[in-house]
Amino acid sequence: MNIWDHLGELRKSLLLCIYVLLAGLPIGAFAVNPILAWLAKPVGELVFVQPMEAFTAQLEIAVGVSFLLTLPVLLYQAWAFVAIGLRPAERGYFRWVIPVAYTGFMLGVAFSTFWVFPRAVLFLLTLKSQHLVPMLSVAAYLKFYILLCLAFGVLFQLPLVLHFLAKLGILKVDILTGNRRISYFLIFLCATLFNPVPEVLTQLVLAGAA
Repeated sequence: MNIWDHLGELRKSLLLCIYVLLAGLPIGAFAVNPILAWLAKPVGELVFVQPMEAFTAQLEIAVGVSFLLTLPVLLYQAWAFVAIGLRPAERGYFRWVIPVAYTGFMLGVAFSTFWVFPRAVLFLLTLKSQHLVPMLSVAAYLKFYILLCLAFGVLFQLPLVLHFLAKLGILKVDILTGNRRISYFLIFLCATLFNPVPEVLTQLVLAGAA
């Protein structure tokens, strides 16, 4: 297969990914209002301060829902394109890596959505004072939610990343086991620093994911 054949396959895969995302948009649009109502529960109501802010926020939610629903198809298309240049042993390896990565990412997003995000918002709202009154715009609120979900989705990939580093020989298992106490201390220190909620359970989950 020459370079033009590869480019043709890439074009087909990209077009199929776009069609799949567009097909998922009606489902995402239907879920916009329930998702906004659920996200706004900790604060009561959200405001928008720019003419297009409400529209772009709803569009982001619809696209995000479509992306999460169609992510298995998108990953399969990426796998089908890359698998052409892989050896049989490498193909067998990536067959289980992609589902594990997807599952870990979705677990991180779910944990952030249903546990961390509501508690983080309630905690941050306690910082209000006589001179600081919360008036949250939907764009900033949604940005905070998306960043938190992405952070936890990536965080739940750490075991897989460590596995890859060990496979490549960059990370030595005997070094980790020999410095186990230091490793545990650094993990819990990072979990404390990056934990947006002052709760022990969230910190333990963060450390366990690492």
